[in-house]
Amino acid sequence: MFGLWIMDLRESLTMSSNKFNSMADRNLIREEMTENVKSYFQRLIPFIFSLLLIFLSYVPLDFFLSENIRPAVAFVCVYYWIIHRPDIFNLFSVYFLGLIEDVLSSVPMGTNILSLLVLYILLLNFGRFFNGKPFIVTWYGFAIVCLLTMLTKWLMVSIYYGQFLPFAQVAFSYLFSVAAYPVLSLLNAFVQNYLIQDEV
Repeated sequence: MFGLWIMDLRESLTMSSNKFNSMADRNLIREEMTENVKSYFQRLIPFIFSLLLIFLSYVPLDFFLSENIRPAVAFVCVYYWIIHRPDIFNLFSVYFLGLIEDVLSSVPMGTNILSLLVLYILLLNFGRFFNGKPFIVTWYGFAIVCLLTMLTKWLMVSIYYGQFLPFAQVAFSYLFSVAAYPVLSLLNAFVQNYLIQDEV
């Protein structure tokens, strides 16, 4: 009887141990899944915030020329994140931002996608010269690549319509974008410093 009791006790302890290990494994899996979801969301933050800024830029405002002249928010966001965090802002983010802006804007479909891809290619080749530099250098860099990208966009739209479109609107949009860069980059920097962990 005593031997049977010892065997039952051992089986009970073994079952309890297995149950404990199973619960520990489940907790470990749950923690890993939570970390993976958190890391995935962290990687989406630049895209989501850029998307939010683009939507805000298309909110109608009641002042002169507000419908036709607005800062190139997508250019600023792509420039900032490719320069500072290319590991979490890639070609897919650039493409979908361009696609969404194509839907929101009145330009021919695909124009913003191609424009942002041109900006992306420029940054792949020259972005390293602006990374880690003082703000004034990155601002000048944005002014240069924004000008090239806007000229490309203007040329594509002109070819689509078969005539050169008025250049004044492009010039004002360019100046507005360069002037708005410090504010927009400051907002992106806040997101990078306070909402994104370095280990994502």
